[in-house]
Amino acid sequence: MKVKVLNIIDDKTFKAISTVYKKHPKYGKYVTMHKKFLVDSTGKAAVKVGDEVEIVSSRPISKLKRFTLKA
Repeated sequence: MKVKVLNIIDDKTFKAISTVYKKHPKYGKYVTMHKKFLVDSTGKAAVKVGDEVEIVSSRPISKLKRFTLKA
């Protein structure tokens, strides 16, 4: 899944946002949906705020981290 880096929390974690443009089921208007993820980046390439990166689902790393950078 392609996401955009929002915030770098520390050297191992960053916050990312996924944006989806979908049609409202009742009204037919197109709306923008956002979903935020905490992503683990230990041992991977360094990321900067605003970068487009690809993440994959993984085993639970902590209470809220469920994704890692794609290798």
